[in-house]
Amino acid sequence: MEHHSVLSLMIVVIVAFVIPIALHRLRWNAIPVVVAEIAAGLVLGKSGLQIIQQDQLLELLSMLGIIYLMFLTGLEVDFELIQKSRNQKGSANPLTISLLGFGGIFVLSFLLAWVFSLFGIVEDAFFMTLIISTISVSVTLPVLKDKGLLEVPLGQSILLTAVIADFITMILLAVYVAFKKSSEGVMSTLLLLLFFVVFFVVYRLIQIMKPRKLAEKIQKETISISTRGVFALILFFVALSEGVGAENILGAFLAGVIVSLLSPKREFVRQLNAFGFGFLIPIFFVMVGAKLDLIGLLKDPLALVLFPVMLFAFFLSKVPVWPVFRRYFDRNESIGSVTILGSTLSLVIAASAVGMDMGIISNTTNTALVLAAVVTVLISPVIFQRLVPDREKDTVSSVALVGFNAITLKLAHDLHHDGYDVYLFGSDKSNLEPVNQRPYDVVELESNELAVLERHEVFTKDIVVAFTNDDERNFDIAKKAEEQGVNQIIARVEEKPALPEDSRIQVVSTFFSNMTLVKAMIEYPSVINLVTTEGHLQEIPMLNDRYHDRRLRDLNILGDSLVLRVLRENEVIVPHGDTVVQLGDRLIVSDTPEHARRLRRILSG
Repeated sequence: MEHHSVLSLMIVVIVAFVIPIALHRLRWNAIPVVVAEIAAGLVLGKSGLQIIQQDQLLELLSMLGIIYLMFLTGLEVDFELIQKSRNQKGSANPLTISLLGFGGIFVLSFLLAWVFSLFGIVEDAFFMTLIISTISVSVTLPVLKDKGLLEVPLGQSILLTAVIADFITMILLAVYVAFKKSSEGVMSTLLLLLFFVVFFVVYRLIQIMKPRKLAEKIQKETISISTRGVFALILFFVALSEGVGAENILGAFLAGVIVSLLSPKREFVRQLNAFGFGFLIPIFFVMVGAKLDLIGLLKDPLALVLFPVMLFAFFLSKVPVWPVFRRYFDRNESIGSVTILGSTLSLVIAASAVGMDMGIISNTTNTALVLAAVVTVLISPVIFQRLVPDREKDTVSSVALVGFNAITLKLAHDLHHDGYDVYLFGSDKSNLEPVNQRPYDVVELESNELAVLERHEVFTKDIVVAFTNDDERNFDIAKKAEEQGVNQIIARVEEKPALPEDSRIQVVSTFFSNMTLVKAMIEYPSVINLVTTEGHLQEIPMLNDRYHDRRLRDLNILGDSLVLRVLRENEVIVPHGDTVVQLGDRLIVSDTPEHARRLRRILSG
């Protein structure tokens, strides 16, 4: 039995390993890896060759896979985006749009499920409502990233609608299942949610009170302490959710929400995703395909009818988004939004698995639901790509320069020439030469107090440069910008202060800068001339999963760009055509400012 169990596991793991390689070699980039994994399981499992046999080991790993998948789903709930959208001024507020959109989706989903129940197609209308109203964040997020839409109202509205749908449907599913299991189930689930809130508050208090130096020391001595903490958190909430009569996927989802609320570093999130999608989650998706009863589906007239009906319902239920989005976006963008929000997969699979365990749906019904969800994932991104163009103009980085002086004035002029969206702030306009019109915004403030800067939206910009004559004020501005989540922060401070290792603040000293520049002009005059005269050297971070482990010669997006160096941790790589780029690399690129910005948008997405 043990040998047989390991053999089936070996087959599943090998299949999961081969699939992404095959998709890459065949250039089938339009097919999501998870869809290919389900298809492979379908071929090798119950409805196909029956090579994969279900056993306890595979069932355990598959269960851990869905638990970890739900954890990552909770981790994708971006509360920073919600907070940013809530504070956004203007007519197109993404949070308002998404709330109205999902409200319409949920109402129409209930009506569709009720009609289906009247015709005897489904038995439980509310359970089917939750399945129909789900939206796949894991599909919408990468599509929006690739098109550069995450920083514009359209992309934020689409993503927030998907995030809210994930959050609400998951909570309602847990409450509904608990209610079906026991008359006290609702109270148990509410107690679990209350415990989630209390636990987060206590955890945050502990994080605030404990000394930073001690935390840093622990992390240095035990590098994996954060990962261990995450898995302890997942299993704690899973065990707790089962203890109060709720589904374990709710506990995993709430654990992911907690980690998301703590704003983990991007590198750490990448590690968590790499572990899940590298081992546990592929096993789960292959086993989903292996369990599908395609033969039974073909023999079951009701389930066979359910497949096209549910495919139709997944898209039709998103139509209420159209009038909401149409008020703020054009026709094609609104249609594209309806289409991409029709994609669903992970939560449908999870909810269907719960429904089978409880006897709410049959295996053939589960097969119909999963296959319909798979088709939405194949169709939605393709239609959205055709309807909605890339947003390159809206991805220009905005720069706030604080302080009126000769340096910031020249810097503002050069940055504007290079294509940045420049804002110059200061409290003493007498330091500027009298020029009536400038191609960038000049804002005179009553003072450089933090409250005044915040009121004038200085900290909403992508880059903040504090370059006043007061070093202490510059450092205070930099710290405030870091608290507000500004991506890049530069402050002029002559005496470098002590900063944490993960701080985004870059300190500039006039004395040190002048000394370094003169030394470089003596030792490397040609390099300095390239940087200061042509001004086309750019450092671009590689953060897009889509281009991980790809050779430079295969990156068609580079065009005429010249990659001079690849910086990988503490290593400097002189690249050639066969050099493979990896997540976290920084590319030193020589290119025009316009094309360099396009590369930054794509590779940093």
